[in-house]
Amino acid sequence: MKLISMLFVLKAFIILSFSSYVFAAMADGKNVQNVHSDATVGCTVCHPQGDFKGLNEYGKAYKDAGRSVEAVKAIDDADSDADGVTNAVEINAGTNPGDATNK
Repeated sequence: MKLISMLFVLKAFIILSFSSYVFAAMADGKNVQNVHSDATVGCTVCHPQGDFKGLNEYGKAYKDAGRSVEAVKAIDDADSDADGVTNAVEINAGTNPGDATNK
């Protein structure tokens, strides 16, 4: 019985930990979507492919600017991945503003 209780607590901890990442990402994605309403926004706008705990250069800039609609606007004219294309242009074109190989 004690083992079942411990497994339940462990499972609940894992679910709650994962859900905090999901809910944060949903709010951040909505912030980008609020500014760029015609764009398709996915996790890789801010995170490297396959590493959803890490941040790409756009994600770092967004976090440093305050993780809000105002933050998205504040970094729109920047070129976070230094590929010669602004963040706003990349988001609206469906390319990744945090990946210099994707412009």
